[in-house]
Amino acid sequence: MVQFKEPDVHPFDDPAYADRALIGSWTPASFRSVQGEAYTAVWASAWALNVSDELRRDKADLVVADFVLLGAFAAAEAARIPSVALMHTVYPWPVAKVPPYGPGYAPKAGPSGFCRDVLGRLIVSKLWVRNALLPLNSARALCGLHVLRSPFQQYGAVRVLVLVSPVFDWPARFPANVRHVGTPEDIAKPMGAGGGWPIEGSPLVVVSLSTLDQGQSSLLRKILVALADLPVRALVTLGPALEAGEFERPQNVRLVKFVSHDEVLPQAHALVTQCGIGTVTKSLRHGVPMVCLPLVGDQHDNAARVVARNAGIRLCAKADCGCIRSAIVRVLRDERFREGALALRSAMSSDEAPAQHSADQIEQAAFSPSLGALARCCTPAINRRWTEPPT
Repeated sequence: MVQFKEPDVHPFDDPAYADRALIGSWTPASFRSVQGEAYTAVWASAWALNVSDELRRDKADLVVADFVLLGAFAAAEAARIPSVALMHTVYPWPVAKVPPYGPGYAPKAGPSGFCRDVLGRLIVSKLWVRNALLPLNSARALCGLHVLRSPFQQYGAVRVLVLVSPVFDWPARFPANVRHVGTPEDIAKPMGAGGGWPIEGSPLVVVSLSTLDQGQSSLLRKILVALADLPVRALVTLGPALEAGEFERPQNVRLVKFVSHDEVLPQAHALVTQCGIGTVTKSLRHGVPMVCLPLVGDQHDNAARVVARNAGIRLCAKADCGCIRSAIVRVLRDERFREGALALRSAMSSDEAPAQHSADQIEQAAFSPSLGALARCCTPAINRRWTEPPT
């Protein structure tokens, strides 16, 4: 474990990097999460310097990093070391004939769908160029690398592992360096504070919102009201972001901090979720249909894929208690949703074990002559120190 050296000026406070909208101060609401994700590239120089320092201190054969850490990949490129990006979302970069990432669009045929998707992909590309290109090229200058015209070019010499089942993502011709490896499973833990819930009885509805604070408190209050007069048992996992004392608990609801999904989903009839990829994957592996209430990031796009496979219903997070109640009832009563979730479970069961598949791909990248050669050819022979400031 090596301590990360933070820059003297927090990147979000650096006047050199401003959060840039699409046009002036305006970005379409459905693409604002894309703008926010692109803006995290202001950390690129900090990561480039930290990774470069460590690579000089201790020889490495491979760099593996979260896909948003662009500076880490620049440092690996400068050191002529192969690298692997771990992408913990559905594939987010623009791909021909695929709906753009961000708004949660489903595929749409015809001229209107074509125009919508072309425009959306242009918006995604523009937001990344406006917010990520300058800080990325600053990081590359620190490493003695040439400038790029798009942040997406940084991944050209990187093996990208998408931690999502290929069955779940939209079918597409992805770049040759991209591999869908599935979502690795965590190890089931004892139910702990959630124990003692009777297995038999009325239908079990599991409510699982984010472990992070994503502003889900008001949403959970509406869900609790929606559940109160339904003939169901409900188990709500709060995670570290929420406290039971914040909520009025109906008699048919149990609130717990944590429960292993693998312990309760086999008995569940429905899941109410914000649609983080880990929770969605667990639900589908158990064939449980969902009521999707996405809030941020990839959750909208995950929900779109759930709905497209008839494995659940998507609502706006601003939906009222009555709409949420009706959606839960529909998912419980309409067998099409259970059948859709079971069909996805069956299709995903043919995937290789995600953790092993990921490990195999990482090992291949470490010993891949083509990736090593690509990393070397992408790096000009520049004798400047990696820490030389950009001119």
